[in-house]
Amino acid sequence: MKKDFFTNKNTYKLYREVRELLHPVISKRNISNYKIVFQDEIMPVRVFYPKKVSFINGVLIFIPGIAAVTDSYYKYGDICKEMAIETDKMVIALDYEDESFNYLNLVAKCYEMITYLYENLTKNGVLEKNITLIGDSIGASIIGTINYRNIKTKKINIARNILLYPILSGEYFKESKFLSITKNDKYDLLVLRNIKDYYQKYAKDDLANEDVFLLKRKDFSKFSKTLLITGNLDCLKDEGEYFYHKLTEANVICEYYNLNFENHGFLKDIDMEMKNELYAKIRDFLAK
Repeated sequence: MKKDFFTNKNTYKLYREVRELLHPVISKRNISNYKIVFQDEIMPVRVFYPKKVSFINGVLIFIPGIAAVTDSYYKYGDICKEMAIETDKMVIALDYEDESFNYLNLVAKCYEMITYLYENLTKNGVLEKNITLIGDSIGASIIGTINYRNIKTKKINIARNILLYPILSGEYFKESKFLSITKNDKYDLLVLRNIKDYYQKYAKDDLANEDVFLLKRKDFSKFSKTLLITGNLDCLKDEGEYFYHKLTEANVICEYYNLNFENHGFLKDIDMEMKNELYAKIRDFLAK
């Protein structure tokens, strides 16, 4: 049975151009399901609208983390709906029809999807500065790799990124200099195991590749403006903070924020107080 990242049924029903995403037939749920056909590819997306659907003043393109790592299989729909309302932006969430891609092939596919969306959103009146890439866990890592690939290809102009608890170092198979990997592992025993299982299965021949784990890079410059958020109980917290320092040392405009009492995948079960803190930081970043 084919997995669906957002629901347990295949709800995609419309083949539309991007201009129709911006001018939707408004439903009570403020959610639309699409498959956009471009070239020979089919791009499944779900579009989540803010309360004021008649005026779209910004777009978040969201790449979700792999469900096997973040344990958010049935929760991404609610997460995206909430994200649209809290940020007052339209959220276009990329769906993986099949999550079992080789990792670098998945990166390439997401880059194609994002390039298509950028080109057509701007063609239909959305300014590049008002488009933000956002991802969590592996989704955030994919966005990081796309940024560095885009420096070379210059396909699009990425104005901003929001990276939530990205996976960056690859130091999960040996002793690591990042203390949070062992210190915080007790808060979620499955996180590291799931991460190792995923990368050994879908990137086993590329574990030394800087496009898989960004902290293997030597040059961190020219990355787009970024907000990086971790949870202080996440076993990957230290590498996220280290990446922030690498970016700022390379003169990249970057903000770092660490949420107390949160671990990896906190989007799926964050409490109201922390949720308010998270979205206040995101709204502040988007307003700059």
